[in-house]
Amino acid sequence: MTQLRAPRTYDEAMTRIAGAIGWDEACRLTGRRLRSVRYWAQPSCKTVPSIAQAQSLDAAYIAAGGQGSPFLDAFEFQLGVQVQRQEACTRELLNEIAVASREFGEAMAAAIRVTQSNASPLDVHKAFAEVEQAAGAIDALMRRLSSFLPSFTTDAGKDGGLHQ
Repeated sequence: MTQLRAPRTYDEAMTRIAGAIGWDEACRLTGRRLRSVRYWAQPSCKTVPSIAQAQSLDAAYIAAGGQGSPFLDAFEFQLGVQVQRQEACTRELLNEIAVASREFGEAMAAAIRVTQSNASPLDVHKAFAEVEQAAGAIDALMRRLSSFLPSFTTDAGKDGGLHQ
């Protein structure tokens, strides 16, 4: 027997529930017209049932003998994806911080060597190179940090959103 995989999206959840309880029952439970309820089952749908509607649909699905809770399962999956994205962005930020710190330290060490009485023009060139690398690392860190700022025009936000 084939095991059903838990729905990963809300449209998959709605499709599964409608298959078990029927479209008319889904309309009755949610107080919505057939067109709206069927739209929830389309991948391009921009709206979802309210929490109360989703709970009613999940409960009816379970009462009809369905396994799992389709909307709850989809919510859990979507939340897991978001948490993983946030953790990945935080790990990348930590990496950028480590690189910038290392480069800054190397630049400062090279600049301090220039102040010594036996410093050569080569020491000055090395210091310039180290400072340039540190500046690049700081620029990369600034780009990463800016992706944590909320934006009203992109998906960027506290989770790091878009990456450079």
